[in-house]
Amino acid sequence: MNSTNKNKYQPYIYAAISFLLFFLLISQFTKYYNDNREKDVRNSLYDFLITKKSLIEKSLNSRIYYTKGIAAYTSINPNISEQEFYQLAEKLIQKDSIISTMALSKDCIINAIFPSEGHQSAIGLNLLQHPKRRKIVESTIITKNTFLAGPVELIEGGIAFISYTPIFAKSGIDSSKFWGVTDIVILRDKLFNEINFYTSDDNYRFALRGTDGTGENGPVFWGDAEIFKNNPVIVNILLPTGYWQLASVPVTGWKTFIDKTQFITIILYLSSILISILILLLSKAILKIRLHEKELKALFGAMEDLIIEFNKKGEYVQIAPTNESLLILPREKILGKSLYDVFDKVNADFFMNAILECISTKETVTIDYPLEINSNKLWFRARLSYISSNSVLYVAHDNTKRMLALENLKKSEQKLLELNSTKDKLFSIIAHDLRSPFNTTLGLVEILNEDMKTLSEEEIKENLDVISSSLKSQLKLLENLLNWASIQTDKMELKKTLISPHLIVTDIINLLSATAKTKQIELLNKIENNISIFADDDMLHSILRNLISNSIKFTHIGGTISVSSKLVGENILITVSDNGIGMKPNEMENIFRIGNKHTTIGTSGEKGTGLGLALVNEMVDMHGGTINIESEIGKGSDFIVTLPVS
Repeated sequence: MNSTNKNKYQPYIYAAISFLLFFLLISQFTKYYNDNREKDVRNSLYDFLITKKSLIEKSLNSRIYYTKGIAAYTSINPNISEQEFYQLAEKLIQKDSIISTMALSKDCIINAIFPSEGHQSAIGLNLLQHPKRRKIVESTIITKNTFLAGPVELIEGGIAFISYTPIFAKSGIDSSKFWGVTDIVILRDKLFNEINFYTSDDNYRFALRGTDGTGENGPVFWGDAEIFKNNPVIVNILLPTGYWQLASVPVTGWKTFIDKTQFITIILYLSSILISILILLLSKAILKIRLHEKELKALFGAMEDLIIEFNKKGEYVQIAPTNESLLILPREKILGKSLYDVFDKVNADFFMNAILECISTKETVTIDYPLEINSNKLWFRARLSYISSNSVLYVAHDNTKRMLALENLKKSEQKLLELNSTKDKLFSIIAHDLRSPFNTTLGLVEILNEDMKTLSEEEIKENLDVISSSLKSQLKLLENLLNWASIQTDKMELKKTLISPHLIVTDIINLLSATAKTKQIELLNKIENNISIFADDDMLHSILRNLISNSIKFTHIGGTISVSSKLVGENILITVSDNGIGMKPNEMENIFRIGNKHTTIGTSGEKGTGLGLALVNEMVDMHGGTINIESEIGKGSDFIVTLPVS
């Protein structure tokens, strides 16, 4: 299938994808809306249930407190008469129609009941022998708490809750004796009618469970038990002992009650079909335009430059819609404005002079200049062509790549010069400092080889010592040369581990102790044992070994060299101090440069190459650290290496 046929079906593909996306978005919107609506409905219903809970608890507790009043009075007056009880009960109840009866039961046997009319048969009832009341009464006595039993069916008809409160008569200052119980019968239906609480209303259905205050473990005693199986909103109604659970669900069920988006969903789906058709038509139109895109690109291919017409006052007359991203400001903000309104005076004068020169000479003027466009520094080359005595055509193109290439070329040239200088220095080191000791060593070896038989053991030993010392010096120089070459070619990798500077300095002191001993120099390790840093073990050895070797070289016989440390914030400062010959300011400035031509002879005639400290400087730099020198002629030098701890 060729590209033309492929393009033919693209509008239909776009329309189908658009419809699918709209379908998914509408589905997600519906789900999101319903989820949020359910949360809102559940929160609203929860608030409503909290209100009902408060009303039920208030209505119950206001009646239960009657029994607590009777209990308090009886505990103080254990010989309360039947007449006293009637009077007290009458005052408390005050014709409360929700209360059926209030009773007093000494030793759990009902001996007084108010009102007595119609309830005389209850006198003499033993609550501890009543099968439905015994358990609650025993719990009341044991816990000394008020219990709310029920709902229960009354003998005279109706359903009620019975609140039992234990009575303990005072028998001493700190003691009491069980006297009996007092109870109050609260009519269920009248209680709920008082607070307008029914099993359902226009929107919701309600149910209660937890007979005898057993909460979620008790049976449902009000409303439909199925409510608790349909993901209800639940609140706990607190009783004097235990609790009830009040649950509610929408009358029509959650899904029907919450999903109110059917009409909106239908409108959205119809809209998505209409939009998909519009996308189909639009895609077909765009496809026709793209069929001619190659011709348009060929026509405007030469218009990538910035094309502007200026008048002799330096005002923007016209701006071609070619490459507006090269404009200093959007075209609508500069059309009709002067160069002095857009640029500072220096830049405005620069462009104005070019415009006036073009108009006066009637010849093409070429200018190169930098500008900052969208926080990027760009270089431009512009040609100004004469149109009339009042205007010029200004055509500019982005010349940044060429200018950057020239800058990089200059940098490369400078780096090449530096590398050539370094190369010449290295060749000088290899030619002089390495070849000369080799010649000396070879000469001594030839003497030993030819005159072995005529030389004494002492002479042979002296020659061998010289050869050994020379080879060690050559080996050190070779190591430094190889390390420097590795750094310059990016072959030396930084492998950081947790290491102890104290142990490293101890190793180096052991290694250089023989050299120091020949000059009677004392080497001191003052770095604390408990300091650890992340660094390259081999490089840190090389850094400190070169610094300590350098100090030995320039310290007088009998001198002292110490290595100490100090933690400053997130860095560690390692200082190599000596009391040697010191340095002049100009020597300190050039000491780390590998191109340094001047090397100083040590206090015992030791020669150097100038490579060791340059290598130290580069290794410290690889660690992200710094190295500084504090020195004074005749008073010694301090080399201070600062490295990050982690």
